[in-house]
Amino acid sequence: MKNFLAKKSYGFCAVVLALIVAVISLVRYLAWAPAHNATNAMVVAALVIGIVLNVIIMIKDEDLLLVAATACYSFAVFRHLADQVGSFVDAFQGINMFGDATQVGNIVSIAIVMGIGVLLTIISGFLRREV
Repeated sequence: MKNFLAKKSYGFCAVVLALIVAVISLVRYLAWAPAHNATNAMVVAALVIGIVLNVIIMIKDEDLLLVAATACYSFAVFRHLADQVGSFVDAFQGINMFGDATQVGNIVSIAIVMGIGVLLTIISGFLRREV
């Protein structure tokens, strides 16, 4: 594995890291959301489509696929945060009315991991991805 990655460019490694982070984000989201009645199929679909696009990028380097993967990951982050705005309101107001204020830490941690995936995908767009 070390020799395989040693022959690859930094852009390819960034795509691989973005893929790993996206899988971690998807697992984390799917572990948290159903337990709190917060599952959104659009978030799951966006993450899955982004993961599939990253796998295709690893096989066949294409700039438009990279843009599409970035858009999918970005949509997932902002859809996740928009769905949970009630919990943020409750945390700021000190009440539990619109969401669950105790879950703000989990919401933010999932969004941060998703955001790291977005950043890695953006960074890989500026780096050479071929061998």
